[in-house]
Amino acid sequence: MDPSPSLPSPQATNTNHDTHHTNNHCEELLQQAKRLYKNDKILSARRLLLRIHDRACFEPIHYRILHEGLLFQQLLEESNDHRHTNSNNKNDNNNKNDNNNNNNNNNNNNANTTTTTPSKEEWIKQGERHGRYNFCIYYKLSKDNHLTCRIETPIESELLVPLLSVLNESELYQTWIPQYKVPKFEVVKSEKLRQIGRCGQIILVETDVQWPLGSRQLLLRAVACDDIDIHLESIEYSNDGERLRGSCDHSTNDNKEGGGKILVRIQSLDDEIDKEELDGLDIPPTKKGYVRMEVQGGFVFEKCPADHPMRESTSGEDNDQVLVTFSFSVDPKLRIPQSLINFFVRVAIGHLWGMFLRVAEDVKEGKRPAHSEAIARKREVLYDWVEERARVMLGRC
Repeated sequence: MDPSPSLPSPQATNTNHDTHHTNNHCEELLQQAKRLYKNDKILSARRLLLRIHDRACFEPIHYRILHEGLLFQQLLEESNDHRHTNSNNKNDNNNKNDNNNNNNNNNNNNANTTTTTPSKEEWIKQGERHGRYNFCIYYKLSKDNHLTCRIETPIESELLVPLLSVLNESELYQTWIPQYKVPKFEVVKSEKLRQIGRCGQIILVETDVQWPLGSRQLLLRAVACDDIDIHLESIEYSNDGERLRGSCDHSTNDNKEGGGKILVRIQSLDDEIDKEELDGLDIPPTKKGYVRMEVQGGFVFEKCPADHPMRESTSGEDNDQVLVTFSFSVDPKLRIPQSLINFFVRVAIGHLWGMFLRVAEDVKEGKRPAHSEAIARKREVLYDWVEERARVMLGRC
């Protein structure tokens, strides 16, 4: 007679049960990350995926989420510099004097010591502009000649949709971006090559700039991220893998984790390297005499902190102000003369930003028919969503 089949031990049964629920748990996290990503909640999706240690079950989209989320996290950290830069710049002269004295003392006491740690790049406050809307400008130049600029301005909440339309409607850039004869700076072409989902697009921009920069071309991808619902990714599970109540804490605004912000990231693409990003899009070859530039940066929109120095005399009710932070870094592919840096930071950036705000005001007042038509055409898909998310953002805290 054949022996009776052996039954699995209780321990083996429990192990299989635990493995089954662990796999279910992992699968639910992966599916939720996809849903968050589809709804433009890229940072929340990334934070969720970072909780999964075994990536054997990851699909290509999950690695894409991690990559894009990291770029948004870097933009978030860059924008958070205003938390300490504003106060640090008040004592720049005192700090420089103190540093010089300390350096002299250190040189005397440590004449035979060699320091290899490079000094950290610091923001230089270029200045402030006061008027209908106040803003401050900062910049820094790295050792490898990358120029980084940052602008901060509070706006009234009613200006958010008009401002985003000026930013989003790339085909209309040439209707408002200022042109300069001396030094020469002109946008000669702005073309949207592809719309990606609700907020994303790929844009081709060509500029004609003063020698030695000459003609430059930018192939840009713009992507938006809704990071308003802080801790959206915090979901608790029981020991059996059953989903418990999700945690969405609106009472805390943890800057390290993000939350309470809308972000728009701008990243240059290379048609030879970034084939996956372009997904078969046919890119026109770079024109003769043009050089493709590398640019990265973006916008961060959040409820304006009560202690922001530009908030004091900006119009609008206290509870309805949005802080707009724009930062970007550019590699011009050659050494930039200081005179051109001075013009770009002191004149061009301030003028361009002021024009950006004035055009947004025109859109708000119905003076830009092309923008008004674009808002009406895309209201259901995009601009109603922006208004709803802005209300949630301003209702936080």
